[in-house]
Amino acid sequence: MKRVISIIFLFFLFNSWGQLKIDINPLNPVKEESFNVIFEIITELDEEPFVSFDPVGVEVLGRRKEVSLSTSIINGKFSSTKRIKLVYEMISEKVGTARLTNIKVDIGSQSLTHKPVRIKILGKKKTPRNIFLKAEVSKTEAYIGEGIDVKYYLYSRAPIVQTEFKTFPKLNGFIKRFHKVDDREEALEYEGAVYRRSLKYSARVYPEKTGTVFIDPLRLNVQYAGGSGNPFGSFGLSFNRFKSKGVSSPKVKINILPLPTEGIPINFTGLVGEHEFRLISTKQKYVVNEAIEAKLEVVGPGALEKMEAPAIYKDPALEQFDTKGEFFEVGTTSGRKVFDYTYLARANVTIPQRDILIAYFDPESKEYKEKSLSISGLIIGGGGGQVSNPPDSTGNGNTQNEVDNTSNTVKDITFGNVAPLFTETWKSIPLNWHKWVAISLIVVIFIQLTELLAKYGKGPSTKGEAEELIKTLRKKGLDYSTLSRLLYMLNRNPENKTIKEIVEKSNLNNNEKSYFVDLLDALERKNFSYDKAKKKKVRFKASAFKSLKKELSNAGI
Repeated sequence: MKRVISIIFLFFLFNSWGQLKIDINPLNPVKEESFNVIFEIITELDEEPFVSFDPVGVEVLGRRKEVSLSTSIINGKFSSTKRIKLVYEMISEKVGTARLTNIKVDIGSQSLTHKPVRIKILGKKKTPRNIFLKAEVSKTEAYIGEGIDVKYYLYSRAPIVQTEFKTFPKLNGFIKRFHKVDDREEALEYEGAVYRRSLKYSARVYPEKTGTVFIDPLRLNVQYAGGSGNPFGSFGLSFNRFKSKGVSSPKVKINILPLPTEGIPINFTGLVGEHEFRLISTKQKYVVNEAIEAKLEVVGPGALEKMEAPAIYKDPALEQFDTKGEFFEVGTTSGRKVFDYTYLARANVTIPQRDILIAYFDPESKEYKEKSLSISGLIIGGGGGQVSNPPDSTGNGNTQNEVDNTSNTVKDITFGNVAPLFTETWKSIPLNWHKWVAISLIVVIFIQLTELLAKYGKGPSTKGEAEELIKTLRKKGLDYSTLSRLLYMLNRNPENKTIKEIVEKSNLNNNEKSYFVDLLDALERKNFSYDKAKKKKVRFKASAFKSLKKELSNAGI
C-alpha cells in the first residue's frame, strides 16, 4: 500500500512539474546585463495564474505576459489548452550563481511547484556584446565640490530601431545639472569590435560628501533589427526581424577627497577650480538717500549654485539690503552666477578704491589660490555736513568743502538736506526763473527720494505673496519653481543651504515635512520622461498647505 501511495504521489508531482516549465534566456547571462526568466504554464483552467518565488542574487526589473490557445477533438469532444508565458526581466550585479527558490504557481484551486532554479552569472561574454550601455565619467577621483561630467552611451553592433527609458539615475548626494543631449551616432572601436555609439543621457555633478560614492545606472529598453551584428550592412534585410533587449549601465565608483584643512584662506569661496570675478558698477558719485547698485559676476567650472555673495562694501554710512544671486549655465562644464548688491547711502562719506582677494581651490596643484578684485571707490554727498575722507598720511582726518559732481569743478558749495545750493543768500534772489528752476529741482528730487525710501527703506515685503502662490499651485497645478519660491519663505536661518534644509528646520510637523520633501523630489523628476508604471504621482495636499500658510502667517508673511 505504501508503494502504491508513493507511485501516485510521484505521478501527480511529475504531472505538476510537467505543466510548469522554466527557461533562462540567455542560458548564461552576464553580470550587469539583463536577461529573461520564462515561466511557461500549461493549463485547461480559465483563472489567471499567480506566480511566487524568492530571488537570490538577482533583481527583478519587470514582467510581461504572452498567452496562446490550442484546441483538439478527442472522442468527439473539444478540449482547449491554454499556454501562458510569463517573462521576467532580471539582472545581477555579481559574478557567480544566482537562484530562484520557493517557486510556486497557483491557478484556481490547483498549485504547481518547481524545484529551485540555478543561474550561472558570467563576468563577461567570450564574444563581443551586440548591445550594451555604459556610464563614462570624466574622473574617478575628485575633491568634494569638484565638477564631474557623466555621460551615458549606448553601444550597438546591430541597427537600433527604438529606445525607451525605463529608469533614470537618481544621482543622490550630488548637485546636478542635466544637459540636452545630441544622440547622433558615431563609429568607434571598443574591446576589439566596431560599434555605433550614441549619447543617451548627460549631466554634470558635484559631490556633496566625501568617501566612496556611486554613479547610478541608467536602464533602457532597446528594440533593434536582428541579423549578423554588423552595424554597417544589411539593415534592410534585417528590418523585419525586430528584437527587444533591456540594458543597464554598470555602477561607477568614485572616490571623493576632502579639501585640505591647512592653509584655508579666510576669503575662501568654497569653489573648486579656477574662476573669473568681475565687479560692475554704474557710477561712483551719489547723493544721500540714493540707491547704490553693483553686480558681481563669477564664471567658472565650480558649484556656483552653493556660492554665497562675498562682502563688497562695509561702511556704517551704507545700509545694505539682501543680495540676490542668479545662476546660468555656460556650456556643459561651466556656469555663471551674478550677484546683485543694493545699498542705500545714509550719510556723507568717501570710500576709497581698494582691491580684495577672493580664493578658490585648484585641484590640479592641490592648493588654494587667490585672485584680486578691484572695488570702485564711492563719493556720497548732499547730507547736510562735510564729506568724510580717509585719514591722511599724518593719521588725521580731513574734510572736503566741495564735491565735483560734474565734469567741471563747482566752487563754494554747501551740502543741504537734499541737494547742494549756491551760498548766495536765498532771500536776495528775486522770484524769477532761476528760483523756479531751483524749486522744481528740489520737488523732483524729493519725489524720487520718497520713492526710493518706499522701495528700500522698509526692505522687501512678501505680504500676501504666500497666499497667491498657494492659490496658483492649487488652481494651475503643482510645479517645482512655484513650490520652491513658497518654501523659501520659511527660511529664517542663513545657515540653511537648500530648500530641504529649510523645510526640515521649520516648525511643520514630521508628516508635513516629509510631504514637502517628497513633493520637491517628485516635481524635480517630473521634467523627465519616466516610465508611467514607475512615475510617482503628485497631488495637492490641502492640510499640509494649510499648515504651511499658518506657519508663514505667524512669521508675518
